[in-house]
Amino acid sequence: MDTHFSDWRRTAARWRNEHELVADDATASNLRRVRQWCPLVGGINLLNLLVLLVQALRQPQSDATSSWYSALILTHLGCALLMAAFAVAAHHLRHSHRSLLARMLTHSVVLAGLLCAILVVSIDQLLTPNITLFLVACVLSSLVIYMRPIAAAGIYSAASLVFLFSVGWVQPDANLLMLNQLNGFGICFVGWALALLHWRQFTVRTLQQEHIDKLQRELQQKQKELERLTRLDGLTGLYNRNTFVELTRKELQRAKRQGSNTSIMLLDLDHFKRVNDTWGHPAGDAVLRHVAALINSAIRTTDLAGRLGGEEFIILLPGTTSEGARKIAEKIRTRLEATPAHWEQGHIAMTASIGLASNAAGENRDFNSLYTDGDKALYLAKHRGRNCVI
Repeated sequence: MDTHFSDWRRTAARWRNEHELVADDATASNLRRVRQWCPLVGGINLLNLLVLLVQALRQPQSDATSSWYSALILTHLGCALLMAAFAVAAHHLRHSHRSLLARMLTHSVVLAGLLCAILVVSIDQLLTPNITLFLVACVLSSLVIYMRPIAAAGIYSAASLVFLFSVGWVQPDANLLMLNQLNGFGICFVGWALALLHWRQFTVRTLQQEHIDKLQRELQQKQKELERLTRLDGLTGLYNRNTFVELTRKELQRAKRQGSNTSIMLLDLDHFKRVNDTWGHPAGDAVLRHVAALINSAIRTTDLAGRLGGEEFIILLPGTTSEGARKIAEKIRTRLEATPAHWEQGHIAMTASIGLASNAAGENRDFNSLYTDGDKALYLAKHRGRNCVI
């Protein structure tokens, strides 16, 4: 027994937490449904009003029948106006679904709809014991508006008490009264049970959709990260060789169409093997990251920087003449020479040899041609003592 009670308490606690998570979504959906359903219900009320009014005017009525028609006409008119007011209020609160007022409005719509149905059914007791309208209102309310179990219990309990009193006040036949009161109580219980099932279905569906959306966002993020990793060098964050070549070829095609200059820069760190041998490979990785950051800070936003592999870097300079490329290369070389990399408690000084090649406006050179000339210039820079630009 204690085990079952503990399980029930855990389930109730879990449900309360889940209900809090979906409460705002439920209110937003309820406001949308109030805007859609209240005009429809109000229209039905007006239609009933017209039918009753025409019928009352066409045939002479007794005093009791006349009172019945008048009461129903006034009730349907009042309900139509009430539904119109609810629709207008829901429209104004459509962007405030997290507010307490919006939540109270949706509950008020249900309660008002049930009270209108009770009033019509009570008036009908003057001529007929039928309470079908109350059944329809209870079921429709539980299936249209999302209500938390406790709120639904309060609404349907209040509706059942009003129904018992109202029908008991107008129904003279004791047997019919007892039958209608029992049926009314059962209808309210069924309405609450349907509201509970409807709410749980909404809760489970909403949480499942949120979980699916979260997984999709994570998957998209991982796909973006995977795409980034396939395009960038994992150590330095610069473009990898394949991506750099692809982007450079597109830039050369654009430069050809527009007749602009393009330069390419190959940078190779001098005596990089000594860094790995002296300080270790982690220090070498730190130096490569340092150089990549320095290159990014020295080039323009329109330039492209990549790592060819090892200690060799490559930079594309769109719209840049050979003289302009030399200035940028000298800036990078001198900055690198003056800015050693930090490693543990010391510093690692580095220099670089740089080879340049340019594509003048009007020339039709491809990447391989530029790269070959840049590589030859880099070889000359190393042959002439390193730490220079050729």
